[in-house]
Amino acid sequence: MKAARKTAASRAEIVDVPVPEVAPDGALVRVRACAICASDVPGWLAPVAGGGSPGEWDADNPGLTGHEIAGELTVVGRNVDPARVGERVWIDPIAGCGHCEECRQGRQTFCPDVTIISQGFAEYVACPAHQCRPIPLGLDFETASLIPDMAGTPIGALNRALVKRGEVVAVWGLGPVGLGLAQAALMKGGSPVIGVDPVGSRRRRAGAFGVTALDPSDLPIEDLIRRATGGRAPDVVLCSVSNDKAVRQAFDMLRNDGRMVTVAGFPPAGGEVRKWVSGTWGCDERLWPEVLDAIQTEQFRLDGYITHRFALRDIEEAFSTRANDLEHSFKVVVTAD
Repeated sequence: MKAARKTAASRAEIVDVPVPEVAPDGALVRVRACAICASDVPGWLAPVAGGGSPGEWDADNPGLTGHEIAGELTVVGRNVDPARVGERVWIDPIAGCGHCEECRQGRQTFCPDVTIISQGFAEYVACPAHQCRPIPLGLDFETASLIPDMAGTPIGALNRALVKRGEVVAVWGLGPVGLGLAQAALMKGGSPVIGVDPVGSRRRRAGAFGVTALDPSDLPIEDLIRRATGGRAPDVVLCSVSNDKAVRQAFDMLRNDGRMVTVAGFPPAGGEVRKWVSGTWGCDERLWPEVLDAIQTEQFRLDGYITHRFALRDIEEAFSTRANDLEHSFKVVVTAD
């Protein structure tokens, strides 16, 4: 099969590698779409990748770190219902051991032996069959590839933040995950929901969803937010940026006894500050019914996220667009040739 393999900083080649073997409880997915995640970019830009073995989260392996995957089941293991062959699926990339207490409770993101299903910039991916979930009616492969990170991660973060109706919510960063955080905050009843981002196109996109989008370079952001809230500090702050200054700014803006949930970066909170802070990542299995219902009822929308599509042979151009053109790119998807 064809797969992308990193050769240098911002460079890759398309190579021929064996089709992955399928485990008894596994499945082989013919990849139809794999979106580029912000977490893929640092490894892409690095001069060298790690020394991981095939199947590990490593930009040097064929398929790279691609984990936002949708496609078709082509082969299933002997312990899997053969009727699933041909099913249109998206892959939940966070896989637990399946046996520990956390996994039994549907909290596989807390599993001590959690793994990431990746290497999606290739023609085929092998993974546990139970991580392959049916694509909801009406979604194409490209949009379905966005479900885990663009919808699952934000809704998981909002469940952790316990947003109550009428609370002021501020979101730092309005990229794809940040916009999802803002959408999920609106869905949970946050009012107003304020977004902070220096990129104009991202502020305009968020504004179309009903977010009060602010440019941090206009005035001190504290003044802008208090004007938008009638003088109130946010009850909840959600952060999708790893910039140290921005993360600290977000934390400082949070009211005392408020709640901050971050999917990227963490503030130096200090030992006596009375603010609640938690990191989070991914989406627990127990939350997928809520996530899929929100998508199917259009409470949470993924339409319009994808701005660029590239074939696998154009993987370098795809990553260059995602890494270097934040004003015009939002979600970049690599599709089947």
